[in-house]
Amino acid sequence: MSNDKGSVNSDPNRPVVWSIAASDSGGGAGIQADSLTIQDLGGHACNIVTAITAQNSQRVVELEAVSTSMLTQQLNCLLEDMPPKAIKIGVLANAEQVKLVRDWLAKTLASYKKKHGVEIPIIWDPVMVASSGQELLSENQIIPADLYLSLAKQATLLTPNLQELQTLTSGNHNQGNGDHGTLVNLSQLINTNILQTGGDNQSSLSVDWLAAHNIAHTSLYHQEQLFGFKASSVDTFHNHGTGCTLSSAIATAMALGHPLLDAIVIAKAYVHRGLECSFGLGKGPGVLARNGWPNDMRYFPEIIMPEYPKLAVNSQLVFAKISQPLQVYTVTQSLDVLEQVLIAGARTVQLRIKTPKNVEQLEQDIQRAVVLGEKYQAQVFINDHWQLAIKHCAFGVHLGQEDILQADLTQIAAAGLALGLSSHGYFEMLLVQQLSPSYLAIGHIFATPTKAMPSQPQGLVKLARYCRLLKGRLPLVAIGGINQDNLAQVKETQVDDIAVVRGIELAAEPGRSWQALQQTWQALI
Repeated sequence: MSNDKGSVNSDPNRPVVWSIAASDSGGGAGIQADSLTIQDLGGHACNIVTAITAQNSQRVVELEAVSTSMLTQQLNCLLEDMPPKAIKIGVLANAEQVKLVRDWLAKTLASYKKKHGVEIPIIWDPVMVASSGQELLSENQIIPADLYLSLAKQATLLTPNLQELQTLTSGNHNQGNGDHGTLVNLSQLINTNILQTGGDNQSSLSVDWLAAHNIAHTSLYHQEQLFGFKASSVDTFHNHGTGCTLSSAIATAMALGHPLLDAIVIAKAYVHRGLECSFGLGKGPGVLARNGWPNDMRYFPEIIMPEYPKLAVNSQLVFAKISQPLQVYTVTQSLDVLEQVLIAGARTVQLRIKTPKNVEQLEQDIQRAVVLGEKYQAQVFINDHWQLAIKHCAFGVHLGQEDILQADLTQIAAAGLALGLSSHGYFEMLLVQQLSPSYLAIGHIFATPTKAMPSQPQGLVKLARYCRLLKGRLPLVAIGGINQDNLAQVKETQVDDIAVVRGIELAAEPGRSWQALQQTWQALI
């Protein structure tokens, strides 16, 4: 279902990703690193050159900025014929270029987006120093922090390292209290997301910190949060172009339809593997390897939510294991439907009552569902209402991303219940699998009117990649718009089980509908 290189080289549907950056004659950073990364992950790179450098692996000899006229012409002619799905910005050689790009984004690109009704994420890596440590701007080209910030307000994400963050916050009004106060305050000041890279080194570990602010297609509970992305440090001399690779990987992942949080963890994994396989070409620092789409959990970061320490990977919580495969997993608000599929042979069901008539009726329904589960020796999960699930000894509880932050997971584990969790992409999958749940639901795969979702449909290519990443770690369940017409395609992704809502709940004979789906699913190889 998917290709490690993102998509095949001849794919005409590769998304166009712009790199607005300087040329690195040594080929390790700048537009050269961006182009290699974008191509490797499945995009098509278009280059808007801001400057030409004379550099090798050891030093930057000279930098010559292109004229503002040439820069404008590059932007306009590409927009006319090859508009971007995402934009990465790197080195801007002088104040005139910063002003030009800022104004072009605010006017020309904004007009294009409004006319065509499209989102175009902009990832800005505010490069001020080369990987060798040499300043890229001479003293007479130093750009005021306020001018940088005026451009930053146009971006979806900034990816400064600690030194660059300090330059951006050189004015006292941007300073904050605490370890991450400056980062959070700046994010709020410029109304955008900031990922501080290469920071908070802890012996063999490093943590990048994200001040999240108003992220599209993402749960409200993941807005206005501080996230850490922790990974083992890669001890290598060959790290030239790391920042360029990270920011262009984020842009490419977003161009391919991944929301920002997902794009960050994809890019972090891509860079981690690139560093592990990096190599030298000259006498100085060498370059990152390009190894295609990351599909190995070893390279993905642990996610830290300081406000919710219970989600840490070292959690001691232990939930009950699934006693039998979920297979075709019915999710319903109807006790009648639940009973019919149990009679038909289903051995895993979920009672999902989102809007109960009253508390008394809700408790009666949950108690009845548990009794039916005992009668048919089935695994009955209760959605959301974990206290009542514990009280009436349900087999398990199913929680969404928001519910995880509010429920008492310690009580659920202590009661010996199984725990199913929902996820809607890489970030949420990585976050909740740290809890070692009993199963992980991935959705919604196809468009569905079952409930309003902030996330976009995942689709089959993404589902196949999720399965490749997590296969064997825990049972994976696909949910959302699954029916007889697409069952075979879903099976090809190697997902373990499927959950069905409307296809069974709205059927004239829910039991027969479940049996038909179950027979088809079992017959598929």
